[in-house]
Amino acid sequence: MAAAFALLALLGGSPVLAYAPPLRRDYEGARAVSPRLARNEPAPAEDDLGIPEGEDLDAEDLEAPTPATPPDGPTAQDPSGDGKTGDGKTGDGKTGDGKTETAPGELTIDDVFGTAAEHKDVVEQPAAGTKDAGATKGRIGSKFDGKLDMRVRVVSSAYYDINRVDQRGFGRQENRLEFQFAYKPDRHLQIVGDVEPVFFGLAQTPELDDLATQRLLTPFHIESDAAYIALIDLLPGLDIKVGRQIVVWGTADRFNPTNNINADDLEDRPLFTEPIANQMVVVDYAPLQDKLWFEGVYVPTFFPALLPPSAAAALKDPQTPVPFASDADEAKIGNLQNLLAIQPGLVPSVSGHVRQPSKRFTTGQSAIKLGTSLGGVDMSISYYNGRHDIPTPVDVQSSRKDPQVGPNTTKECCYRSDVTLIYPRMQVLGLDFATQLPFLNNMGLWGEGALFFPQRQSLSIEFPLSIDVTTGKNDDGVQNPVRGMVGRTIRSTPYIKATAGLDYTFGKHVYVQAQYLRGFIDEFGADHIGNYLVGGADLIFFGRHFIFRAFGVVDFPTGKGDRGSYVVYPELILVPPWGSVTFEIGSFFLLGKPDTKFGQKAAGSSIAFFKVVGVF
Repeated sequence: MAAAFALLALLGGSPVLAYAPPLRRDYEGARAVSPRLARNEPAPAEDDLGIPEGEDLDAEDLEAPTPATPPDGPTAQDPSGDGKTGDGKTGDGKTGDGKTETAPGELTIDDVFGTAAEHKDVVEQPAAGTKDAGATKGRIGSKFDGKLDMRVRVVSSAYYDINRVDQRGFGRQENRLEFQFAYKPDRHLQIVGDVEPVFFGLAQTPELDDLATQRLLTPFHIESDAAYIALIDLLPGLDIKVGRQIVVWGTADRFNPTNNINADDLEDRPLFTEPIANQMVVVDYAPLQDKLWFEGVYVPTFFPALLPPSAAAALKDPQTPVPFASDADEAKIGNLQNLLAIQPGLVPSVSGHVRQPSKRFTTGQSAIKLGTSLGGVDMSISYYNGRHDIPTPVDVQSSRKDPQVGPNTTKECCYRSDVTLIYPRMQVLGLDFATQLPFLNNMGLWGEGALFFPQRQSLSIEFPLSIDVTTGKNDDGVQNPVRGMVGRTIRSTPYIKATAGLDYTFGKHVYVQAQYLRGFIDEFGADHIGNYLVGGADLIFFGRHFIFRAFGVVDFPTGKGDRGSYVVYPELILVPPWGSVTFEIGSFFLLGKPDTKFGQKAAGSSIAFFKVVGVF
């Protein structure tokens, strides 16, 4: 009876975190643009002294796709061809000094926050030049004969658990060094590398012997987002990259149902959904440049998602809903959970065992994508054959333990459950687009959808003793003790996950974004898909030196008796006048009842955080 014990929110109530759009490890503060473009654009250039130059971003520069280049020469609105209208103003209604024309004595917003000309230390994001992971972070002017590009960042952060924990305190301290380089000795060859030593400030020494182990006293590990060789223009428009890399598909902001090649990093909540690099072969062919292009990917070995520490709570909490596809099976598990609440001595200790996929060539992941840009709309179709990167349970074996001394009324005193989890296979057909609407002042609009074909899966639970699970709605008036049950968790029925969103910039100082999600990143199976609304805004002051950012997520109830849950994520970003450093302070609140998406234990604690980023 216990293993409802295993109750396994790793399948529909899996260890979820929440939306954190602005914070990526390669985020450079006020000099970066929107999260969606910051993921794909190279970092802004700096002069030899490391002092950035440039201007504030206008509305059309933020989030929306790049507009077509206007024609050269005079036009009806610009008869002289000098960028000004007949009354001497520029096309944006400004005078020659860059300020908006106003009546005498009238105060404008530029008088309060400044204009682009007055803030040369905050630069505009340059046009896209590369998709390489090694070219997406801050850089220094270290060049070797124009062939070597070096980039360095230092990131220090601290997270403080403030709610949904047994005791408040620092839960995470991290110091990260990021070294990236791109060496291009020839126009047909590029070598890209990235090494990130990570030091944790919290010792992991619960035992005396641990104090003699360096790796426990000062925890340390190394990450890498890139280590590959690129062969460029082997044939006109044909590139091949081999090695460790990141390939991001989709047009939505962070929640991309068509993006399944790289596993997700779910361990760091403010950096939620950041991809993890993997070894792969990527072939890009653009016979007509952006008018027609192909991308093919082969990943030899599967790499799983990095789960947060709270993931184990999905297995150990006996009241976590088990996502059976059948209402009758859910009712049986509900009966077991009620019994566990009455008799805590039946609650088992739980151990999870993940079965890794085989490493044969035929079990690798493959994907292909076809894209085009027509009439100001970027669009693509894609196909992926691989696995879901979050494990799901398939078997629970329960057994008795040697009883502890004393009354057997405490949790985990007498029973043990061993849970086996696997990474189910899936195939995905995807479609995405992105555009801007000129008649709405270049408002950005995007959408993507994916049709999933999942592997059918069942969950078998063995009880340590006979239990009658046909009570309540299933009660037939006869005792029906059983030693286990088997129920379907994932049906082979295809299902859709989708994201649709828009963004808009009001002047230079207000940016807003909203997205509708059909299916969260951890949800898998036709019976376990929810509906969500993600939205937020940036308020930009003093030439992007001070930004107030607030985003959130709403989890809508999906059926009778369901309750909603929420995520609230405010943040302040400060860039000092001297540049090269960014300060961030914020919080990450998870709100909801224990049986809801963001309220369950697997979602983790609410935190406050501080981060400082140095770039040189």
